[in-house]
Amino acid sequence: METPANIIGHDHLEEKLSGLMEDHRGRGAEFAILRIGINKFRQLNINHGYRIGNGVLIEFYNRLNALARNRDEVIRVGCANFILIIKDLHNEGHAMLAAIKLLGDLEEAFKITDRKLKINAGIGIAIFPDHGLESGTLLINSEAALIDARHRNPPYIIYSDGPNQIDATSWDIGSELQAAIDLDQFELYFQPQVNLKSGQAFGAEALLRWKHPDRGYVRPDYFIPIAEQTNLIDGITDWTIRAALRLIMDWPVGSKPLKVSVNLSPKVFDSEGLIESIQNSAAIFNANLNHLTLEVTESALMEDMSTGISILKELKSMGVNISIDDFGTGFSSMNYFKNIPANELKIDQSFVSNMLENPMDMHIVRSMISMAQGFGLKVVAEGIENGETFDLLKTFGCDVAQGLYVSNPMPQDKFIEWLEQYNEVC
Repeated sequence: METPANIIGHDHLEEKLSGLMEDHRGRGAEFAILRIGINKFRQLNINHGYRIGNGVLIEFYNRLNALARNRDEVIRVGCANFILIIKDLHNEGHAMLAAIKLLGDLEEAFKITDRKLKINAGIGIAIFPDHGLESGTLLINSEAALIDARHRNPPYIIYSDGPNQIDATSWDIGSELQAAIDLDQFELYFQPQVNLKSGQAFGAEALLRWKHPDRGYVRPDYFIPIAEQTNLIDGITDWTIRAALRLIMDWPVGSKPLKVSVNLSPKVFDSEGLIESIQNSAAIFNANLNHLTLEVTESALMEDMSTGISILKELKSMGVNISIDDFGTGFSSMNYFKNIPANELKIDQSFVSNMLENPMDMHIVRSMISMAQGFGLKVVAEGIENGETFDLLKTFGCDVAQGLYVSNPMPQDKFIEWLEQYNEVC
């Protein structure tokens, strides 16, 4: 079966862009990168199957290549993310026209085998040299533009230094992120999880917050991609795991044993030291690693499956729990899925929140619960917003519930109060 283009590594991409910058700078020319993200690709995979999803990626890549001129270049940079490099750009209008043409091209349905599918995408545009004199800055700004493009109609935007986008050229966010780690400017909020079968508190997901002294709270969907691209994600991951293991020691004695979940960035699999860092943190706080759950998305394992699975196996052997988050985004075969050393599968809120209105989502949720438990995995459903959904998941045999119906995320002191009150009732 034909496969989509391979995902290019970040270092290789930066090296390629640096070469383009040197070439265009010497000729006084400009180029643009259009960062293109397919919307709701994970749900498409689960609704229609991985073979159809694979076909969509191939067709999408082919349409991008058909749009590009011979001198331009199309690169796959993520599971459902691509970059179109427009070399020797005439002006901003040239980049905007390409985005408009692509969005117009997407109006034609994708015919994959016997199915016709409507595909939507967002496009963030960054231009050299106006939006970055270094490859890392240009990539950061294209990512910031893509984040905002998804909320616009039509869904494309050229990067600007407006209030809703990070201006990486005037704000040295990389150095300030390092300071945030050193000065403990990060905070952890906890969103409770409860056992649907026993009614008891199960644990909480630790959610990272950055409280900047001058700018206030900075959105994670801005600073996490920047941390990944500036190689600071390792330090932030270390801080988060260390803080989670430290804070869980202060939770009420009667509540233990509870689990704390921490999200792992895909980039941590590209570096060494994760296992040693977790071991050191556990030793410092005399923490039981059975209380720690690491949430890993499928895309985190895609670039180097063997290395990722090897790391997860070692973590699991240490007692760490492994949760598969955003199930359905990356694996083309159950053969991959069955080899992941996981304890838990987490059903994304996009399915859970629409269960009552969408019979297909309800069927998907029910099937995922049955499948996961067949593999011996505990199932966590997030995004529960009402009692009816909570009760329905309980009848489906789901293990753990998380969402606004259970509780909002809250800082450590408020979470401890919540635990004490919840335990009194339950």
